[in-house]
Amino acid sequence: MKNFCRRSCRAPVSLPRIVLLSLLLAWGVASAPTPLAAQTPAALAVSDTLYEIRLADGSTYIGQVVEAQGDQITLQSTGGVRITFNRAQIARVRPAQGRIVEGEFWREDTNKTRLFFAPTGRTLEAGEGYAGLFFVLPFVSYGVTDWVTLSGGLPLIGSFDEGVPFFYLAPKVRVLSMPNTQVSTGVLAFFGGDEVAGIVYGVGTFGDADRAVTAGAGVPFLAGETVSEFVAMLGGEYRTGRRSKLLTENWFIPGESGALLTGGIRLIGERWSTDLGIAAAVGEGEGFYFPIVSFAYSFGGRR
Repeated sequence: MKNFCRRSCRAPVSLPRIVLLSLLLAWGVASAPTPLAAQTPAALAVSDTLYEIRLADGSTYIGQVVEAQGDQITLQSTGGVRITFNRAQIARVRPAQGRIVEGEFWREDTNKTRLFFAPTGRTLEAGEGYAGLFFVLPFVSYGVTDWVTLSGGLPLIGSFDEGVPFFYLAPKVRVLSMPNTQVSTGVLAFFGGDEVAGIVYGVGTFGDADRAVTAGAGVPFLAGETVSEFVAMLGGEYRTGRRSKLLTENWFIPGESGALLTGGIRLIGERWSTDLGIAAAVGEGEGFYFPIVSFAYSFGGRR
């Protein structure tokens, strides 16, 4: 069995490298403009759609088109103010990604498929993606379909020590989708030479995009052999304002005293998001703390 495992662990290494290159290629393809990404000023008409319109002078307005007569467009902003301008002044127009809350426009969290690093039960929509940096670990995630998300990363430090590449891949498949329940299963696998290690997991997110609890559990494996213990994760998210969301992500092994506890905030922008937090690794009478810093840029889809 061990000999079979050793052989099987070597063969797939080249395949994940190809998959990682495919992910990067998909990232490049998704970055190109798509039919859903924007509309032409000439196509604007009165509708209930919430638009984000950027003018040639750089000013940006979010609202609904309430009048369209010839070359003139009248937009009612999220604050109820009406603005009129010529179609020729419009540099870009696209559906706004977010919603109105008490007269304010709240952008959607485009990184809703993860907490700090742990996955949620959600998947990206087809053609959506984001790329970023978690400490020294660059990562990219891409929605192959509405139900399948592929992720991968390559550390900035130690990726090719002694000529041996080190990277990770993390495919995730959504198996249940209900209005306030999203459940997925996936694999997080780290590859380094002939060694493969990671975790096979299931995760569920319960709640909406602003307030949700995520719970997951998984079985670690090393070189094709599973480890007897399993790990569990409990996390949550709570939207606190137009551009901010609180996050927590906590890992532990049932029956053991140690745990990894985290808490912090996500700052949400048009395309960029920033996660800032603190992590505490605690055990019997000891522990240490370290900061969490990550950045992500969203691309593709309707953007």
